[in-house]
Order: sequence, then structure tokens, then C-alpha cells
Amino acid sequence: MRIRVVGWALCALSAIAFAPLSKAQGLPSAGHFGPVLEASGEFGGDNLVRVFYRNGDTQDIRAGQGVTLAAGLHYQPVAVPIDFTATVGYKFDRTADYNTDLGMNRVVLKLTGTYMLPQHFWVEAGPVWHTGVHLNGDGYIPDIDFDNAFGGMFGFGWRWFGVTYTDIHYDSWETGRVDASNVGVTFRWKF
Repeated sequence: MRIRVVGWALCALSAIAFAPLSKAQGLPSAGHFGPVLEASGEFGGDNLVRVFYRNGDTQDIRAGQGVTLAAGLHYQPVAVPIDFTATVGYKFDRTADYNTDLGMNRVVLKLTGTYMLPQHFWVEAGPVWHTGVHLNGDGYIPDIDFDNAFGGMFGFGWRWFGVTYTDIHYDSWETGRVDASNVGVTFRWKF
């Protein structure tokens, strides 16, 4: 809860601090509404599973890592320097072995406010909700279903590329509390 409040506060403070810059770059005279497509690679979180391969290699499945593919909508109101975005995505992580389905999947809902800076740079913040969080053991280990989780994210970037940090934790009766916080690299198209 605290990180969400901090994230929104940072976004609001950025809007106030950089408001004179947004007038210099010119806000649209009419609001803009359009679709969003997003792909992210995220890394981090507590280690949930260590996989041992016959050739001696190992692989860790971490609570926060995975690839997220998302789509949604964004809206830039008239005379407001923040672009509001809502996306729904699917985040997954699998082992390198193609003969198994061992890995994690979840649905990610994200609401962000993006503030445009000069020279096409931007900052963003907002809450995230992970639902349907499931560790698929594929018969090697027991499956684990985690409770729905709320967290917050903060990001910055240039044009279509960005770096994000998400603070979130998963809970289940089998594992207790697991840190799924992560750092991500994002590629986003706003139409």
C-alpha cells in the first residue's frame, strides 16, 4: 500500500515540478485516446525453484522474472501533462527444457500515469495487480497457487524504451510471503 501512495505522489510531484516544461513543448489542444501494446522482460524476486539438468547446468525460476505481453488503452486529457494508461497482460516464465511446462504464469493489470519530459523522455508511476499467479510444477514439484497481489511500479524511459521497477509480494499458505519485486526493460507502442 505504501509503495502505491509513494508512486502516485512521485508522479504528482513530477507533474507539478515539470509543468512549465510541458507548456514549452505544447500540450495537445484536444485530448488523445488510443491503443497501447507493450512487451517487457523482467528480472528479480525470490528464488522459487532451482532446476538441475543432466549436463550439470542449473536454472532458477524467480518470483518476479518473466516476459510480459500486454495491451490496453491510453488517454491524454486536454491541458493535463499526464497520459493515463491501463493495460492487461500475461506474464510467464518457463524452464529452458522444452519437454516440460515447469514455470510461472500470471495476469498483470497495470494503471499508470506517464509524464512527458523534454526530448521525448518520460517518467511514470502507478499501481499493479497480479492475479491468477500460479507456479506449475509439471509433476516434478507440487503446483502452488498464490493469492492476488497488489503493488506499485515506477519507470522512466525515452520514446518507446523504458526501465521499470515493480515492488510486489506474493503470498500462499505453502510458501508464506515471497518477494516478487523486479526490474524490467519495456518496449511500448502508444498509438
